Amino acid sequence: MKALQNIRIVLVRPIYGGNVGSVCRAMMNMGLSDLAIAEPREEFNDHDAIKWAYNARGIWDQRREFATLKEAVADCQLVAGSSAREGLYRRHARTPREWAPTLMDAAREGRIALVFGPEDNGLSNEDLAYCTQVIRIPSSDAYPSLNLSHAVMVCAYELYVSAGEFSERGEGTPEASMEMRERMYDMWREALLKIGFMEEPKADHMMMAVRRILSRGKLTEIDVNILMGIARQARWFAEHGRCAMPPPEP
Repeated sequence: MKALQNIRIVLVRPIYGGNVGSVCRAMMNMGLSDLAIAEPREEFNDHDAIKWAYNARGIWDQRREFATLKEAVADCQLVAGSSAREGLYRRHARTPREWAPTLMDAAREGRIALVFGPEDNGLSNEDLAYCTQVIRIPSSDAYPSLNLSHAVMVCAYELYVSAGEFSERGEGTPEASMEMRERMYDMWREALLKIGFMEEPKADHMMMAVRRILSRGKLTEIDVNILMGIARQARWFAEHGRCAMPPPEP
């Protein structure tokens, strides 16, 4: 998490408080906390920023404001500016995914910044002069400009993934053993015969199909227990003609 703490989001001359509040939420989603406002506008609506920040208000409250972009990034080793505009000084732009490893390597050693321009015109060439990298987020030609908070989220997401902080939660139970699976198949064979789904001469053929269906994905112990419970209930209903809970298997 230390590397993520070294990432500063810098908003240059933001116009709408709601967008900045949403940026706070995006930052909190992705483990970022350092927000800077460069060249803040006098008419900026703080109330909207607080409203849209919602549970991420702490990031808004702890923001820092700087008179210039130069001051906002003065202590940063790398500065990546996000821009959707074309031009000579933007031709070396790369996607957030392409830049993420480079930026995260730098963040593990010191502070870096991601810079986003105002909602109306984005970063100017003068702003880009303070950026060591230029980011362009892939988007449709029909409408290439992203909302400010959306642009922050896309970039922050790629950095979060690159940081290796996210790990998928495993299944609640381990994968079922072959012995457990075979008991399940035996129960299903008996149940399908009892309910008349198949007849004995074709049972082996049908069970191969059932095995194939249930082998296409991972089956955990809890999955198999549920499937055995279904087979047991179907068999009980076929034998007793009513839907009641059968006694537990020994």
